[in-house]
Amino acid sequence: MKLPARYEKDGSPFSGGGMSTAFKCKDKHLDRHVLVKVLQKGVDQKRILDEVKALSAIRSKHVVQIYDVLKDGSGAVTALVEEFLPGQDLNEIVPIKDAGTFLRHVYAIACGLADIHAVGVVHRDIKPNNMKIDAEACLRIFDFGLSRTDGVNCETIGTIGTLGYIAPELCAPAHQKVNFTSAVDVFAFGATALKLIRGKLPNDLRAIPPNLPSADTDFAKQTLALPPAIAATLNQCLSKKPANRPSMETVRDIVGRHLLHGRHKATMIVGEKIHYLEQIGQSVKLSAGSLGSVDVSYDGYDFIATNVVGDVYINNMSIAPPQKLPGACVITLGSPSLGFQRRYITFDVTHPEVVL
Repeated sequence: MKLPARYEKDGSPFSGGGMSTAFKCKDKHLDRHVLVKVLQKGVDQKRILDEVKALSAIRSKHVVQIYDVLKDGSGAVTALVEEFLPGQDLNEIVPIKDAGTFLRHVYAIACGLADIHAVGVVHRDIKPNNMKIDAEACLRIFDFGLSRTDGVNCETIGTIGTLGYIAPELCAPAHQKVNFTSAVDVFAFGATALKLIRGKLPNDLRAIPPNLPSADTDFAKQTLALPPAIAATLNQCLSKKPANRPSMETVRDIVGRHLLHGRHKATMIVGEKIHYLEQIGQSVKLSAGSLGSVDVSYDGYDFIATNVVGDVYINNMSIAPPQKLPGACVITLGSPSLGFQRRYITFDVTHPEVVL
């Protein structure tokens, strides 16, 4: 295929994901490098349009962008122009030996997949080969050639996917129709996380269907020590039943919570006095004489109210210690019958963002 004059090939061709031959090209109009995926003859146009539709709907810093669609005289799609991603795919950095690095990578993948699922798209080919770390050290997901719209055309014939990342519900005889949901991406995410730790997928995961559960796939038994809540969540991703797998939004939030451990700061204003709480294990006593008192402590994840004396309320609700405090609230000391004699304390927590 002859490319439009706008795109100038820069280097040798390489595989574009099974359906195409890819070229790194210079977009002479916008003075940037792009990836042009020239489609093989006979490629299913519906499948290509699925990829175009999926990519155009997603807005995420962790997902590759599509720039253009090239067509022939009959209107058939002949090539896709996408964002060019330099750098390593994740297969080149495994196994990961540091828990912090591992958590940052799985958090980025979870963010990307949560964004993909939020617009009703199922990627269907999540694996380390289809992820790269770009020049700004941002992890990106690409290759939407197998993607589908969740709940609309989420069916396939027989077993399709990459060995080791195929969810149990996708393992079917050659001529059997199979329906699926975004849970297949959650399973593949779990397999990807295991590959990042081990460097190689265990045989139990490469079986058709996967032999689960197994000791080799248990995140609590890997050489990389993970927080128990993280290991439990990743194990749920590899559940045999799709309904038992968490959403990627849930996974993202759980991993993000651990990455933010010890990074919160609470501010409490009592009259003209200001208290700050930001050290793990630190505690502040808030009191107003005979009206009442309460201790607030920080465990690295949450601010907890304990040791309540007298009448203490959180946003006008009676406290039940130990109680996690919301990110912003009013702590009131004293019975409601005291009216304006009660003491009001404003409580506010900074909400840091995960920095990858």
